[in-house]
Amino acid sequence: MYNDFNSLFDNFFDVFSSTNSTRIPPVDVVEDSNGYSIDVEVPGYDKVDVDLKIENHSITIQTSDGFNKKVAIDKAETEYLINETHLNNIFKRSFSLPKDIDETQIKAQFSNGVLGIRIPKLKRV
Repeated sequence: MYNDFNSLFDNFFDVFSSTNSTRIPPVDVVEDSNGYSIDVEVPGYDKVDVDLKIENHSITIQTSDGFNKKVAIDKAETEYLINETHLNNIFKRSFSLPKDIDETQIKAQFSNGVLGIRIPKLKRV
């Protein structure tokens, strides 16, 4: 049991290790009568950090550059500076698109760390 407990913490801290630089963001995919929605959680990214590409009847969400943020303590109050570097969260995720969609009407918005993609279905005649 002791080894299982240690293993749990080893695995937990591996996620935050600097050697583990790839993390896949959580995604919700929903279908309704009007189309499909893909919501991707990308906290810490700005709109310009995330690329969205539609080609060969698939959609790809990716970032090519991770982000590194630095947090510093005011040097006037201390003799040292602390730099906190976050993981380089580089990711790429692709989804095949169904045949019943209108690729020309796909829309995306970025709000509060969530990339929302709306994919309308073709209108039936």
